[in-house]
Amino acid sequence: MSFFQDVRYGARLMLRKPGYTLVTVLTLAVGIGLTGMMFSILNGALLKGLPFDDAQELMYVSRTDVSRGVDGLSVPLHDIERWQSEQTVFQGLATFVTGSFNVRGSEGAERYFGAWMSANAFDLLRVRPVLGRGFVEDDGTPGAALVAVLSHRVWQDRFGGDPGALGQPLHINGEEAIIVGVMEEGFLFPFRELIWLPERRQALDFQEGAAGTPNLRVFGRLASGVSVDEADAQMGTIAARMARDSPETHENLGALVQPFTRAFIGRDAWQALSVMLGAVFGVLLIACANVANLLLGQAAMRGKEVGIRSALGADRGRVLMQFLTEPLILALVGAVVGLGIAWVGVWAFIRAVPVTEPPFWVDFQMDGTVLLFVLAITLFATLASGLLPALRASRGDVGEILKDDSRSATSFRGGRLIRALVVGEVALSVTLVVAAGLMIRSVTELASIDFEYATEDILTARLELPEMNNEYTELATRVRFFEEVERRISADPAVRAVTLTSSLPGLAGSRTPFRIEGDDYASDTQGPSASTAVITPSYFDTFGVGIRQGRGFHPQDGPESLPVAVVNQSFAQLHFPDGTAIGHRIRTGRGDSDEPWLTIIGVVPDMHMAGVEGLEQAGFYTPLAQSRPIRSMSIAARSESSPLTLTPEVRNAVAGVDPDIPIFRVQTLAEGIRQDNWFFGVFGVIFAVMGGVGLFLAAIGLYGVLSFSVGRRTREMGVRMALGARREDVMRLVMGQGAVQLGMGLLMGLAGAWGVSSLLGTFLFQVEPRDPFIFAATVLVLAGTGLLASWVPARRATRVDPLLAMRTE
Repeated sequence: MSFFQDVRYGARLMLRKPGYTLVTVLTLAVGIGLTGMMFSILNGALLKGLPFDDAQELMYVSRTDVSRGVDGLSVPLHDIERWQSEQTVFQGLATFVTGSFNVRGSEGAERYFGAWMSANAFDLLRVRPVLGRGFVEDDGTPGAALVAVLSHRVWQDRFGGDPGALGQPLHINGEEAIIVGVMEEGFLFPFRELIWLPERRQALDFQEGAAGTPNLRVFGRLASGVSVDEADAQMGTIAARMARDSPETHENLGALVQPFTRAFIGRDAWQALSVMLGAVFGVLLIACANVANLLLGQAAMRGKEVGIRSALGADRGRVLMQFLTEPLILALVGAVVGLGIAWVGVWAFIRAVPVTEPPFWVDFQMDGTVLLFVLAITLFATLASGLLPALRASRGDVGEILKDDSRSATSFRGGRLIRALVVGEVALSVTLVVAAGLMIRSVTELASIDFEYATEDILTARLELPEMNNEYTELATRVRFFEEVERRISADPAVRAVTLTSSLPGLAGSRTPFRIEGDDYASDTQGPSASTAVITPSYFDTFGVGIRQGRGFHPQDGPESLPVAVVNQSFAQLHFPDGTAIGHRIRTGRGDSDEPWLTIIGVVPDMHMAGVEGLEQAGFYTPLAQSRPIRSMSIAARSESSPLTLTPEVRNAVAGVDPDIPIFRVQTLAEGIRQDNWFFGVFGVIFAVMGGVGLFLAAIGLYGVLSFSVGRRTREMGVRMALGARREDVMRLVMGQGAVQLGMGLLMGLAGAWGVSSLLGTFLFQVEPRDPFIFAATVLVLAGTGLLASWVPARRATRVDPLLAMRTE
């Protein structure tokens, strides 16, 4: 009953002070809302897991290469066979390979993400088709008729949801597959796949080290009572045993077991989201410190009330509860408003992120888990902001309080604590503003890139030849296909130039290990690597890039002629700093490589082969006709007008060569680069908001403390001025108090920002984590803001009428 009396009393107090209540509620709402928003994003990306029964048991099992520090590698079939026979920590292991499926229809070919799955995959996931069946062992045997399981979306798009689709043929990657099942809506395992085919394992596939042996991805479901660490330890033991048995093929190779979602979201994303959550929690702490300061001020004003309550018999626990009720009410109202802020933030985040094709389990929404988290941080905010003021208010000496009859003094001593909280606010805001400055500068640097090659008038489109299809097995067949596509597109009068490339400039491509002829290396497994791209001879002309030295590729650079390569400026400067790169030879692979030596015939400008954010831009190009069999290429066509108007002509040109091959990811090169770097813009804005909020709250906190101090010291100010103190002296006194707190906060904050900034190194673009300009600018901004916040109450103190102040009691 007393609790509800405290609630009613606290509510009446807040209604009497609407300005104070509004500021407090909004302060808490911002802190709770931003924290709830970031937790919702983190939960949707990483914490929820797969939407299956007992999803926490589903693990991704991969190979690791200790010598290169690489994990997440796919696994040869021979290794999987041994894993399955020796492991005891999983209920079973299943395999998959992802790829693209070209499905021919009446209106042309369409590309879908798809996967080849082992027969036991659906059973391990504990899912069943809503229509028909999944795969059985016989589906993957040599000579068996090809069958397919469709996603709910493809079933609706292609067959209008007709149950009669079962048993119907579907032309996939040039083969006819019989539809045997349809999955439930939303099932897109393993990432965003829409069609599933059974794995076809040939006898040759299990010959260890055989050329062409496919590598698969492996997942499993933990056996009952087995932890992730136990499973990882046993798989590591099996891998070590395999390395001893076959050192020539398994030296330095290990095994790694980790939760499925963690494996494919990646360490960088996990670290980025964790840092963001920590940053917004810092905003929440600043908000709580601000509210604590306000409550301390209110508690000081209510000192006599506390004394009277205690004199009438209220024990300390009763007083404590009454003083905690007010922050609880404020936090609950702030949580309601904060949920609205969080919802808007998540909504904006979803729309700010472009079509990046995230895994199907990533789902940003305000669900029950997020609501529970918001409730938890609301209780935290209540305790963080209300407990210290409540303890301070409840421990005063009753006799001293009741004897104190002046309005300018009280036995309540909260000054040091209030000032300490302000120092903490300033320190936290320094860290946030530094992080915001680093991210904003990254966005600025990215926007200011002067591309030395065409981007706006370039239409790009991707095409892939079907996997596991004998029609395009040979290199010559693939080369003929790509060259014919280029020839047909170039024949269009609207096309100024066209080329085909394995990776587009400005977008991160693949890296390849290589050796330079004549250089010595410590071991066969060590050596440099560089970005690589397979291109047709018209590549540099299409992008308007001139040759710096030597020559580019000619149509005569074919499979029977001298193997050649063109390197970029960074490659030449890094590996041949004392002379020209022309005439030197390089070979892809490590020391035991049997690839041909490539003679360097030209040097070209850097074209961001590692993406615009890549730190290591050294790379080289090889001609399509001399490269290893390649399945996927990008078309880049330069237009006389709007590049997207070329889309029908490009699509028809590809269909004219093979009607089963669609084009996809059609956009301008400039748009592709913007989408590839969406992270910097989106997270830069989030950090800017958090930095701005932290700065504002810290300034408000400093202003509030000094205003409270001036109000409590009105008589003192009057006495000082009556005794001859000048207005400048009073202003110096008040601003000096603020400057001390500001200086201490800045020093502590700079130390914290120095350590925290290193965590942001991975997410910055051409900006050093400890950029002195950002640190200096942060000090200037915070110092200026803090001094302004101090100046306002200091100026008010100089306007005190000495006579009026002396009469005030």
